Amino acid sequence: MWTQLVTAVLLFGSVYAVLTLALNLQYARGGMINFGIVAYFAAGAYAYAIVTQDPPTETDQYMFGFAAPWWMGLIGAAAASFTFAVITGWPTLRLRGEYLALTTFAFAEVLGSLLLNDSRIGNGNLGLSNIRRPDISWTGLDDSIAYALAAMLLMIVTMLLFRRILASPYGRVMDAIHDDELATQAIGKRVTRIRLEVFLISAVPVGLAGAMYAMITTLVAPSLYTAEVTFTVWIALVIGGERTILGAILGTMLLILIQEGIRVYPFETVRGAQMASSAQEILTGILFIVILRWQPFQRLFRKERDA
Repeated sequence: MWTQLVTAVLLFGSVYAVLTLALNLQYARGGMINFGIVAYFAAGAYAYAIVTQDPPTETDQYMFGFAAPWWMGLIGAAAASFTFAVITGWPTLRLRGEYLALTTFAFAEVLGSLLLNDSRIGNGNLGLSNIRRPDISWTGLDDSIAYALAAMLLMIVTMLLFRRILASPYGRVMDAIHDDELATQAIGKRVTRIRLEVFLISAVPVGLAGAMYAMITTLVAPSLYTAEVTFTVWIALVIGGERTILGAILGTMLLILIQEGIRVYPFETVRGAQMASSAQEILTGILFIVILRWQPFQRLFRKERDA
């Protein structure tokens, strides 16, 4: 059970950590409140599924399936998330504060409704199953371990890329926009353009994380990409601490550890499993309150946050 738990935490924790890192770049460093990050996650997952899926037969409802190799699916996932960020970012990033939050949330809900009700995209509520995965038999590793390592690699690459950006003069401009947007405009910086660039940069790894999630679950369906994903990522960011890359990763891993720890526990009755589902929400809430009260991770990573 412990091996299964560790593998699940590294697997799903790494995927969600990519989303938390992207949100950290957008909100904690760029000042953009994105309540629709799940939409870019879903765009990457569906794009990967459509690019790699076999062409539809007479019994299928979806219209497109290109049967392309997995690496083309990754390219399609990154391109789809980037394109959706262009479509949604240009009109929304002119807004501020709660207006931006509500608009991004609305875009995510529109995409979710479209995926659910238009079966031509991805079979509607049924979704697309048996998603093609790369052949990893040459590694000699168990599938779950191999994909956990792949997810961790994506997380590490994203972390290093974002850290490099934040350590550059460009990152200093992002911090200046977050701290005082009017002053940054006064010294001649194009704030709207920079915010859009940050939005687009962070969307690419989110799309790749969506593709990775599709590989892991071998399924894409609207029920997997709800607002709960966005709220999970926001909670993870608050737990780990804003403006810190390591904190974003640690907060995500801790949150996924609680969720997966309850999920893998062998309950003997259906009633016990139902109570465990409620206990998961309760423990998450308690952890959230404790972190907000004592802020242990924020203090731990204070030097990185202030750098």
